[in-house]
Amino acid sequence: MIEKETVEAHLGGILEGTEIFLIDVRVDSNNRILVHLDKTEGISIDDCVRVSRVLEGKLDRDREDFALEVSSPGLDAPLKVPEQYKKSVGKMVSVQCNDGSKFLGVLKDTNSDRILLELPSGKKGGEPEQRQVAFNEIKSTRIHIQF
Repeated sequence: MIEKETVEAHLGGILEGTEIFLIDVRVDSNNRILVHLDKTEGISIDDCVRVSRVLEGKLDRDREDFALEVSSPGLDAPLKVPEQYKKSVGKMVSVQCNDGSKFLGVLKDTNSDRILLELPSGKKGGEPEQRQVAFNEIKSTRIHIQF
């Protein structure tokens, strides 16, 4: 079976010097490799195809058969890496904390330790509340999609 760490190491070299960042790599028991990538301005199909071709060339299909899928994580996927949080500043997010609390607000800022949310006031015409949430307190964060 192809090791996740091997795929991540190859991707590190492939993505170095580009604006593309790695979000996640999964390898299942059938050697199906799923790679999620993104860029600040959004990843294109051409970007995914390019990375897929280079990665496939670095893996030895003669030694071990595999299926490879390279894509963006999708709009409804949770944020996993700091670059996704930076990309999402200014967007409405839903944050679920480890203690069960939930927040819906605008992601105003982020750094290596925490995020800053602007939560709507509970009172009509009231000032929004600023709330800092440490990354180690966050269970999941998702972009809140409004229609």
